[in-house]
Amino acid sequence: MDPSSVSSASSPLRLSRTPAATSATPRPSLVSAARNPATTSSSTRLRAISPSPSPTAPASPSPAAEPFGFDALKDTFSVDVAAAEARPLCVPLAAPFTIASSRLDAVSNVAVRVELRSGAVGWGEAPVLPSVTAEDQPAALAAAGRACDALAAAPAAPLGAMLRDVAGVLPGHDFASARAGVEMALIDAVANSIRIPLWRLFGGASDTVTTDITIPIVAPNEAAQLAAKYRGQGFQTLKLKVGKNMNSDIEVLKAIRLVHPDCSFILDANEGYTSDQAIEVLDRLNEMGVTPVLFEQPVHRDDWEGLRDVSIVAMEKYKVAVAADESCRSLLDAQKIIHGNLAHVINIKLAKLGVLGALEIIDAARKANVALMIGGMVETRIAMGFAGHLAAGLGCFSFVDLDTPLLLSEDPVYGGYEAFGPLYKFTNARGHGGFLHLDNDGSK
Repeated sequence: MDPSSVSSASSPLRLSRTPAATSATPRPSLVSAARNPATTSSSTRLRAISPSPSPTAPASPSPAAEPFGFDALKDTFSVDVAAAEARPLCVPLAAPFTIASSRLDAVSNVAVRVELRSGAVGWGEAPVLPSVTAEDQPAALAAAGRACDALAAAPAAPLGAMLRDVAGVLPGHDFASARAGVEMALIDAVANSIRIPLWRLFGGASDTVTTDITIPIVAPNEAAQLAAKYRGQGFQTLKLKVGKNMNSDIEVLKAIRLVHPDCSFILDANEGYTSDQAIEVLDRLNEMGVTPVLFEQPVHRDDWEGLRDVSIVAMEKYKVAVAADESCRSLLDAQKIIHGNLAHVINIKLAKLGVLGALEIIDAARKANVALMIGGMVETRIAMGFAGHLAAGLGCFSFVDLDTPLLLSEDPVYGGYEAFGPLYKFTNARGHGGFLHLDNDGSK
């Protein structure tokens, strides 16, 4: 199979099948393979969030794991990788995407392709947003490439062991995005191999999600035009990027309200406000008769006291939930947020946590009855498709923010889900794993 280019900005990489490695005891780990050149190139907590403002039914706990569920599969499915590669994934945006901490004109991510010896293929994506991820595109490409080389050289092993070894090659937050891309590709390849859609693999709670859509930091008239367009497409929840200039943020909100008066608002400051400014924004919105359904990351990621102060005031005065996003980059961060009552919602993003790391935090939050949001960086439908399957299968997210493929000027991927405005449906997703393929790839 000759993989093709993702876009005109990337060149196809030709992969040859790697001869099967001989099993040994103990099994060589991916960590050793990657390092050996001879082997391989007191406060108010929101304890119950009201149902998501989308028209979907309230989320319910995921059902008991089926025999082919993800946890069971990690122990029972033997993964034998024939080939793996990482390649640039470059796609222009339809318009610049500006937030408080950065501006993007194009997606500059990394695509990961894993082929099992059975012929099953899986895809993953390492999203890059330097203000959030530790990696830029060259670093993510190099890191994912090391893990791919190690995967192709490793002997067959249970999926769980293989995923743990990937985490050993790409440890911690510094490699979270690259790790997420490789984990996605491995899991997707396995799902395709056993012909089980990813949403069922992760629990089967639902085969749909309903997303909000984001309006970046733009002038009031442009924001109004976007809001009117999104209203026509059926979007009821608008996520508004704020945090650079409070007065401008208020003017944008006023303009949007004129053209979409019934919409629900999520405010996302991306660390842009101080705690006093964030509280002032809520005060001024209240004077306008506007109550956001969520206030995401109002202060700097390390301003734990400020996050807690905004959370207390937002809930006690206005019944507004506050979400931690950039502040939650690990299980330790999540535990600090949960035990310190620092926020009401935790935003799960695979690119800052990895797949297994995200599942750990989801489990911890659910046990503590802390609400969850799922989001992403600026990603194609590879990463968004995986996150959507995860969210649908688990059925535990009060807020869904998986819109960035709708903001791209072109789409180099297909399959994975069908989009009907804000509704993503996974039942008829192309591929038995319910995941995506790149244009002209021979692995369809």
